[in-house]
Amino acid sequence: MHHSFDTLSSFDQINLGSTLLQAVVAVSFAAVQHGMADHFDRPVMRALSTVWRLLAIAAVVNIFSSWSGAVWENRELSRALNSAVVGLLAAGIPFVQRATEALAFPSPPESRLTRLAVSWGVAIGVVHAIGVFSLGTAMPDVRVVAVIYSRGLKLVVLSIPAVIAWMAYAHALQHKRALRLLAIGCSALAVRQAIEVGLGLRVGMPDLPFSAVAAAIIVEVIAIMLFGVMSLLANTAEEVSVLQRKSETLVKAEARIAAGERMESLGRLAAGVAHDVNNVLQVIRLATASVRPSLANPNDRAALDDVDSATKHGAALVSQLLTFARQQPQDPKRFDAFERLRGVTALLQRVVGVEAECAIEVGRGMGVIVMDPSQFEQIAINLVSNARDAIESGGRVAVQLDVVTLVGSSASRAAVAPGDYVRLVVSDDGRGIPADIQSRIFEPFFTTKDQGQGSGLGLAMVHGIVSRAGGNVGLETTPGLGTRFEVFLPAAEVVRMGSPRVTRDERSRTPPPVARIGANR
Repeated sequence: MHHSFDTLSSFDQINLGSTLLQAVVAVSFAAVQHGMADHFDRPVMRALSTVWRLLAIAAVVNIFSSWSGAVWENRELSRALNSAVVGLLAAGIPFVQRATEALAFPSPPESRLTRLAVSWGVAIGVVHAIGVFSLGTAMPDVRVVAVIYSRGLKLVVLSIPAVIAWMAYAHALQHKRALRLLAIGCSALAVRQAIEVGLGLRVGMPDLPFSAVAAAIIVEVIAIMLFGVMSLLANTAEEVSVLQRKSETLVKAEARIAAGERMESLGRLAAGVAHDVNNVLQVIRLATASVRPSLANPNDRAALDDVDSATKHGAALVSQLLTFARQQPQDPKRFDAFERLRGVTALLQRVVGVEAECAIEVGRGMGVIVMDPSQFEQIAINLVSNARDAIESGGRVAVQLDVVTLVGSSASRAAVAPGDYVRLVVSDDGRGIPADIQSRIFEPFFTTKDQGQGSGLGLAMVHGIVSRAGGNVGLETTPGLGTRFEVFLPAAEVVRMGSPRVTRDERSRTPPPVARIGANR
């Protein structure tokens, strides 16, 4: 027996009318969500797009479920289709959770959403089917029991996303406003379903007036529209956040490019000045060498010694300039950095002096690097010299050399590629570096020392040597408490005490043991 819409009960009219309109709204929002996810490809958008696709499919299937039950009076087909609807709604729960986690946390945990969605959908669909078919068989003339069971289970399913969203909002580290909007949207779906549960109690009761039927349909459609609007607002919040991060990254990149161009131009200037000065120094040294045999007066010889000393100092400065400008001739070799640092331990202790403590620790084993060995020594000497100048009498300078394996976040923090690195750490308990000049400490000719006490090339030379070797220099400083420089140089070969020799293709997360080899006070 078939019925027309006018001859249906008010319960079936509300059910069928709201189902048709909800399907139109759900399909429309699903299309918009899919377009946004396909264009922007953001985690929240992808998850919510899947939720809306499932919701749209469920709404379309629900049309046939309502039609078969109300118009065709085929209760078995209606129950089967309604079980599929509940299963589709349940399958969206993991995707709602993924969307809220992506909004709430910078790095949400990964999970296999498809498997979870299928598990949720099948489990809830089977529970619904068992319940409605059992109740329909046991009480075929009492339709209200099966209806309330079906709608009650659907209310539970639609309440879970609302609970997930509100919990994510409570614990969110970011996007709290967007999460609140999404939680309100999920709650609107749950409230809409609660209204359907209430209307389900009227099965078999006298019909409602047309105005009540229309009002019920409008409220249910508005609820699903509210969820759609809130989903779009959540997507917008995610995209705004991505644009802000890109903008900040672009600003930092532009600053790095500007700093690199400034360093390059200063390098070219330094190279030109160094070559000219070097030519002048060569003339002076040749002239003093030719005059020396003819001098008999001790005072004249002493003056000539002063000239020689000044030219040697000038030659050292020229060498620093050429090193900074990357035009200094290099002789890269494979050598053990541990052994090399042990060889200059006494020199580093003399650089610090007797009025301060110098503690030098070198890891046991071997860390082979490829670079000019003299430049490796220059790195250590320059950093120790800077540390000495930063401390007061009685202060402490600590030097540590070991091998570390950097992967993932540790490599990102050090701004180097993952792999094994020889790490040279020079720290002091001095006055630290003020925040306003930390970005300039590697610039050539920049110095905080008094006039005549520093050329401003020490750290610039260290940065240039390390960068050319494929490493990086890290800085940690607290004004008034001290400074810590970390130099990372790529290790070509590593031997850890008690372990077999490994290359950069054989990673180990275990740092080498450290042995203290020298200290002075």
